Amino acid sequence: MKSRILPVLVLVLTVIGGGIAIYRWQPPPPPTQVEPPPVKTVADSKLAEKTVPEPPMTSETAETPPSPGNAPDQVALLETPAPPPVAKIPLPTPPAHGIVNRILVEKKARRLTLFRDNKPVKTYAIALGRQPEGHKQFEGDNKTPEGRYVIDSRKKNSSFHRALHISYPNPKDVAFATGQKKSAGGNIMIHGLPNGMGALGPLHRLRDWTAGCIAVTNAEIEEIWRVVPDGTPIEIRP
Repeated sequence: MKSRILPVLVLVLTVIGGGIAIYRWQPPPPPTQVEPPPVKTVADSKLAEKTVPEPPMTSETAETPPSPGNAPDQVALLETPAPPPVAKIPLPTPPAHGIVNRILVEKKARRLTLFRDNKPVKTYAIALGRQPEGHKQFEGDNKTPEGRYVIDSRKKNSSFHRALHISYPNPKDVAFATGQKKSAGGNIMIHGLPNGMGALGPLHRLRDWTAGCIAVTNAEIEEIWRVVPDGTPIEIRP
């Protein structure tokens, strides 16, 4: 009896175990098919362009064409346009030889001032003769004259760029030098720098270097030349 029961029990257990295995294993669900995104064609792009309304034409978009490859957008339209360039108006040039009617030279201050109707127009720093103190009396004393004279002529192609001649010596100067049996000298001028040395500019004023003349830079003598007419009185003070 026991021999029959044992095979039956084994069979029952086998059937039950198989059923449990079948219950636990289930076939996987079929994979979900994902549809690929639709491919845009040229026709679709053209259709989309036609459906997007174009922005209205304004004066700004009409006058400011977009750069190649960059369509104008809202940000570009809101940018402040650059202001138009300002034209440079040249300063008026004074008439030749017709602005100044008086020159004052102050030797101690090393200063030359141009006047118009007793009002100063412009002041220049100057260099004087190598012996600046005292009035010029003789030729070769390297002094700059003192007193009242006039600009009596001009020399365009001077050895010192340009030059305005001062009317030294006057009759009193000549008489004094003659009484000493000497020459009063001459060729006293307002002039620029020696030819070929114009690059010195204001550095020439570091010391008095002339033989009695009044020296300024080349740019300054150009200004003085232009506005001082012949016959302009010049006063040279100690």
